[in-house]
Amino acid sequence: MKQFISLFFPSLGSFRKIVSEIPKTSISRVRFIDFLKVTGLMLIIFNTSFFLDFKQSSGEFIIYNRTLLDNSLTPITWITAGMALFFFSTGFTNKIAWYSNVGRDGSQWKFLSDRVNGLMGSVLVWVFFITLSLNVISKLVFFPLFITNQEDGIITVTEFIMWPLWLVSIYLVVVLFCPLTIYFHKKNPYLTLSFLIFSLVLIDNIELSISLSYIKLFNYLIFWLTIHQLGYFLADGKIFSYRKSLFAAISFVAYSYLGYLHITTDQFLSVTNYRLLSLTNEDPPTTVYLISSVGLLSLILFFRSQLENLLTNRLVWSIFSIIHANIYTLFLWHIALFFFMSYFNVQLIYYPLIVFLIVFLFGNYERKTFRLSRELIKRVNPLQPWPTPIKARLSYSNFLLAWISSILVLIGIFQITLGGVGLSGFFSLRQLYIFSGNTFEAFTRIVLGLILLNVTIRRKDLKNQLLIIGITSQIITLGVRIQLYDIVTPLELYMSIFLISFFLILIFNNRNYKSMA
Repeated sequence: MKQFISLFFPSLGSFRKIVSEIPKTSISRVRFIDFLKVTGLMLIIFNTSFFLDFKQSSGEFIIYNRTLLDNSLTPITWITAGMALFFFSTGFTNKIAWYSNVGRDGSQWKFLSDRVNGLMGSVLVWVFFITLSLNVISKLVFFPLFITNQEDGIITVTEFIMWPLWLVSIYLVVVLFCPLTIYFHKKNPYLTLSFLIFSLVLIDNIELSISLSYIKLFNYLIFWLTIHQLGYFLADGKIFSYRKSLFAAISFVAYSYLGYLHITTDQFLSVTNYRLLSLTNEDPPTTVYLISSVGLLSLILFFRSQLENLLTNRLVWSIFSIIHANIYTLFLWHIALFFFMSYFNVQLIYYPLIVFLIVFLFGNYERKTFRLSRELIKRVNPLQPWPTPIKARLSYSNFLLAWISSILVLIGIFQITLGGVGLSGFFSLRQLYIFSGNTFEAFTRIVLGLILLNVTIRRKDLKNQLLIIGITSQIITLGVRIQLYDIVTPLELYMSIFLISFFLILIFNNRNYKSMA
């Protein structure tokens, strides 16, 4: 309980800890990767401030993307594609973390819990306070539930403010696929990368009927796995075998091609959208987005030596370390901050002060490591639940439980991303592509997924009780849905039946689990 309460209170001690640890940074730490991560997310924040514009007209709150009004701004988006830098860096860190984990007799669930927990602390705090603030403000003052985009379309305020969770959702997806993509990279890295790129370009360029348009949604997965896969080449050192001139040539060709399209065609080439327009290169990702991302990555790699030398400067590294310690908090809050400042006409001069207050108030848990109570979690030497180059006993039930728990977190985050913070009611039903859901179900899935991922495999004595709680939660969500709407979609019904059956099987069959005090 004490740890839960401290989650929502600021701490000067966490600031002092970060500052004191900067001079102690390990000489083996790859500062270039931290640079990519910080730069990538800071570029996304820059895009929000630079490319988006709000106007209030005749009672409407209208949001603009300036690249649609001024086509000359489009080339700037090609060098500010920050999400590509971020996922390239996570490809590096996830591959290192995977082999480091299994090398210490770790496991797939341990890898997943570490990767998920590293981000979920700041996400949970952000979701809690955004939910609270939006619901309170909407009751106290006039507050728009919807905003109008340039195409006279209507989007919910919550969907716009929750846009940063798209990155969280994509991150969870690439983490879930890490063991598989790492395996293929080890077997044949160039063939794997070529297959991903070919698949993306093929899906993007084939003409599909309306009934088959859903196929293009596969590029969400393929594109980010491709960028993530490129990070593996840096992790295993293959990139270091290429001359810098190759990166210069790739960047030149990529930007030259985009520049040629910009001059000779009317094709929409901006890669900064925020889900505001039907014209988009991000939803789902297109070949244009891939070319701009590869061009930016090649440009950064061309200047890698200079950037690494710059990061050896103590002042520069101190600044990057402080930003790095709060980067998820800055990223998650930047659109909400931009929206509220625009809506309430707050002067720009107050922006640095507000950013500092946000970091101080809500960044505390990012500067620590998110863990559940130590009373619930024990240190264990688990069985290996995934085939790896390191021999270990397999536990397929552990593997499935870890994967399914992470998927529950992913679906919950996905539901919240599309406006699920209870502003129109915690039980209001929304259509989420092939899913339907509400805020109640989203929060239930996130909490259940985190508990199952962190506790069940570590604590054999609590596993059955927690699995029973999981079964109960599925029955309750189904009951609430039927009571309120008298209908459950086949997909939701099948998913609930599968989860209940799976949890029951684990309760009666736990011989593959092993725990240590």
